[in-house]
Amino acid sequence: MVGFNNSRIQTDKRQKMILVSIILSISVLLLASIFVSFYKPVIMNTNYNITNQNANDILTNSDNQVNKAANSSYAVMEGGRNIMLHYQNATTQLPMASTTKIMTAYIACISGKLNDTVTIPKVAVGVEGSSVYLKEGEKYKLIDLVYGLMLRSGNDAAEAIAWYLGGGIEGFAKIMNEQVKMMGLKNTNFVNPHGLHDDNHYTSAYDLAYITCEALKNSDFKKICSTKSYKFKVIDGENKCYVNKNKLLNLYDDCIGVKTGYTKKAGRCLVSAAERNGVTIVSVVLNQYDMWNLSMSNLNRGFEQTKGILIAKGGESFAKIKTQNGQVLDLGFEKDIYYSALKNEKINITYDININNNLPENVKKGEIIGEIKFFNDKHLIFTQKIYTI
Repeated sequence: MVGFNNSRIQTDKRQKMILVSIILSISVLLLASIFVSFYKPVIMNTNYNITNQNANDILTNSDNQVNKAANSSYAVMEGGRNIMLHYQNATTQLPMASTTKIMTAYIACISGKLNDTVTIPKVAVGVEGSSVYLKEGEKYKLIDLVYGLMLRSGNDAAEAIAWYLGGGIEGFAKIMNEQVKMMGLKNTNFVNPHGLHDDNHYTSAYDLAYITCEALKNSDFKKICSTKSYKFKVIDGENKCYVNKNKLLNLYDDCIGVKTGYTKKAGRCLVSAAERNGVTIVSVVLNQYDMWNLSMSNLNRGFEQTKGILIAKGGESFAKIKTQNGQVLDLGFEKDIYYSALKNEKINITYDININNNLPENVKKGEIIGEIKFFNDKHLIFTQKIYTI
């Protein structure tokens, strides 16, 4: 009987051990499945020929259906050709708070009216949220309102701009959405110029990055959003100084902007950009609590994935031509010319110079005499004006 009992005890122990092993295996599998369901790898798009016509489809296919309901996102883009570098939930439609003002400022900058005088209407006074404290009847240059919009995030400045350029909020929102359509973007809709919450006012990290890349190609916009402080005088009024709220301008080397944003519904949002060795990187983070550190990490990673190729030195002779009257001209550029490339991209730069017809008999130095088209492996990459040096 003793032998039987010992045998039975040993059998019970083995059964218990097997049972514990099964339970542990099931637990590990459950934990693994939970981890997989919440972990989304970051994907880098290495196809540098991506166009904005198919970019949204590519991103949508990469973002799984679970992430369509995500409440935060980010996107990092190369700013020269608007190439997506890495992202998470990039096509998810989310509120964007005051980063809306990037489009408002861009429209003002391309309007050709920055030096116009704007009389502040009553409807633009006392707008909810951040303000530059406009007063009815005051007269501002449009450019001064844009500085107030971008540096101090003035909602009143946004409405003053909207009424001047669009005849009202709805009219200006229509202009904003026309720009969205022209850019080929699918996940953005504007209903106001400042970003105060509305359920029908939204963007995606990809769309906002693309909008910002386009805006930064405008020299006025780029100068405004990268300015740390701005002094001016209200027409027939007081002297003012706007200090930029975007502390990334002081935290991150080579930062050139762009815009902060916050509402309770949108959370903490930041669009940032930096320029280094001819490469511009744009980062968008939407509803990210640690937006400063994530943005700096995104910019760092963007520069690691790209390289600036110096094509021509500013002020130096790039090419020579002989005019019909026998004058030999040295041609070049005002500034250094860079090509922003991906680290793994094949580089084969060629160019084609087109000289203006009917050049004067004696061309002086510093005159624009034509344009030059640059190609990489037969693909047109950009066009530049060319000068006599």
